[in-house]
Order: sequence, then C-alpha cells, then structure tokens
Amino acid sequence: MEKKSEFTNRINETTAKHGLNNYNQFNVFRTMFKMTEEKPLHSRFIAFLLNPQGTHGRGTKFLELFLEELEMQNFRLDGVTVVPDEAGKSELDNIDILIRNAHNEAIIIENKIFAGDSNESDLEFEKNNIDDPNNPNRFQLPRYYNKATAKGFKVVRILYLTIDGKLPSFHDEFPQCVKDLLIRKEHLKHVQHWLTRCISELVDDSDLKRAIVQYKQASLEFLNDIQLAEDLKTITAANLEEGYNFWINKEIEGVNQAELVLAQFKHVKWHTVHEFFSKLRERIKRTFGVEVSEIENDKITALTHRDVKTRISLSFPKNEVLYYVCNDSNGFSIGIVKENKSDEDYQKILEKRYANFDFSGMQVFDLINPSSSNDLIDKIVLECHPFVHKQELIVAANKDFSLEKS
Repeated sequence: MEKKSEFTNRINETTAKHGLNNYNQFNVFRTMFKMTEEKPLHSRFIAFLLNPQGTHGRGTKFLELFLEELEMQNFRLDGVTVVPDEAGKSELDNIDILIRNAHNEAIIIENKIFAGDSNESDLEFEKNNIDDPNNPNRFQLPRYYNKATAKGFKVVRILYLTIDGKLPSFHDEFPQCVKDLLIRKEHLKHVQHWLTRCISELVDDSDLKRAIVQYKQASLEFLNDIQLAEDLKTITAANLEEGYNFWINKEIEGVNQAELVLAQFKHVKWHTVHEFFSKLRERIKRTFGVEVSEIENDKITALTHRDVKTRISLSFPKNEVLYYVCNDSNGFSIGIVKENKSDEDYQKILEKRYANFDFSGMQVFDLINPSSSNDLIDKIVLECHPFVHKQELIVAANKDFSLEKS
C-alpha cells in the first residue's frame, strides 16, 4: 500500500478533529442573522447575558460565571453596568463590550470572531498625528484603554476574545501598561464552556434557555467551520503543490470523507480572499494615512461560494479625491471614483493577472500562502504611489489655474 503523504495525513487528522457534520435543524440565529456579524449578533448577545439589568432576570449570575470562566474573579460586582445594553444597542467609543462597576473599574472586551483587530485610527485621533510612531493611540486596544482612562475609569483587564487565543497584531508595540492588562481567551473553548454553564443554571425549560441553547449551537457550528477552514488553509499553504492537486485536480486518494472535505474549499477560498483584502486595507491606510472603506464580505461570499464573477473594491479619500483599488475581470486596477471615467482616471495593475480570484490557476491558488499574498500586496501598493501622485499634481494644477482666473 502506498504511504500517505504528509498533506493527506494532516488533512485527515484535521477533519477528524473538527468533525464534518451537516447541520440542518432550524436555528433562529442562523435564520435571522449573518453569523459573521460580530457586533450586531455575537457581542450584543454576550453583553445581554452579562448585563445584571438584562431582561434575562438572572442578575449578576451569568456575569459571575463569565468572570470565573475567564479568570477575572477579582472584579467587584456592585453597581455593574454593561455596554451595549438592550436599550441603547450601541458601543461606547467603539469598544465591543465595556463592563463597569461602582468603583469606576472597567473591563474592556474586544470580540474577534475571524477578522484581525483593525488597529485603525478614527477621525478624532487622525487629527492628533495617529501615524506618529510615538503616539500610543496608533493601535486599537491601546486606544480603547486611553479612551476609557480619559473618562476616569480604572481599566483592570483587557480581554481579547478570538477563536484560538492569538495575540493581537502589533502587540510588541503596545505600551507596557496595556500588555500587563491583556488576557487572551478562546471562543471555542472558554465562551462555549461559559454558555454551557449558563444553560445549566436554568433548570426549567424557558424561552431564555432555548435562546442560549440555540445561540450556543449556531455559534459552535460557525466557529468550528471557521477554524476548520483556517486549519485547511494552513495545511495547504505548507503543501501548495499537493494542495492544488487535491483541491483543483481532485486527486483524492487516501483522503477520508474526500467529498465532504472538498466541499470546504469554498471556505478556504473565502478566508484567503478576506485575509488578502484585510491586509491590503491596512497597508493602504498606513501607507497613505487615510481612512479606507469596509471590506465587502457579501461580494467575497458571492465570489468564493457561488462563483459569481463580481467586483471587489476598497476606496479611500486623499486630498479631495476618492480613489479605489479593485479586483474584477481585468484583474487589479486603481482609479478615481467618478462617472464617465477617461483613460487617465484609472490604471490596470499587473497586466490583467488575478482576474476574479480564479483559484483554478496556480497564480491565484498560490495566494493561500501568506508570503505570496504579502508580495502581491507590496506590488499593488507600489503601483498605487505614482497614480496617486499624478492625481495630486492634476488637482494642484487645477487649483492654480482657478486662482489665476479669479
């Protein structure tokens, strides 16, 4: 019998660990929400359970279990408030969840399901030299810490919630006071166990108990799928040739439940494209010192899950001009957002390669490897520089012409 390759063995081990199950039962959360919605769904439901004033009627019990499960038992519970709450449904200073007590002590919770922490500036801090390397507000978690302390709160913990307990990006550049307060916990382990304990507290059947059970099940399936996709992506990145033969050429010998595994490739593609645009977005922001539009997750889903050849773009304003960087049937291009564009208003990048992220070609498939993705981002940003510079010269010339006429 032919020996199985390392790629095949790792694929089998990973799929066995996660379990490939079809979840077909009704679930109100999957029906009413997109499971990728971190703030409208996950943060708000968690905050609802944590809030002693919540209509769940359990007072501080769920909060006590949460603090115990996540090893923050020393937080005093008198006068506790939680933001967002059921009435306001909005965050304070963009903090996902903020827990405060009567002693002005605060716990900051950053809830990251699959996206990396943005570490982006907001308009307030943009005015204060956000890109100054000595500015402590350059990064997301230090910025939240400084905003809370500026309001008179004593931050006692900064909880960073992810699937796998990873460090936030740029952690090494955080102020030491923020590093000292930071704790990392896992959704799949700690939050799921906390939800189980909350359910155990509710002996009698009730709408509340059924709601927590349904949220726990829906989030578990969703998180498990994300982690499986990330693991498959990592395995493929380390074995690109074998991965290509498996995913694209359908060479499935030795792979257990091969058809079910192959069905996961849409998720591998989704995370590859999403990660690419996340990194490109951050690079544009940091390179040009601008705000950048949100990632078009729905279009990434249409492209990778349903093979819809759609245009995915990022836009950013600079010196009164709104630019875009996009991927479509022409590959990558940069241009100005305007009607009736002329040839001078846009520029194709990299000679029509990477059109619509077609993973059947090795060039796009290679982007599963983070180093290849980073190299492509470098090339795109490098080509953006002269285009933006040229437009700035045109804007300046037009201003000078207008002044001369006046």
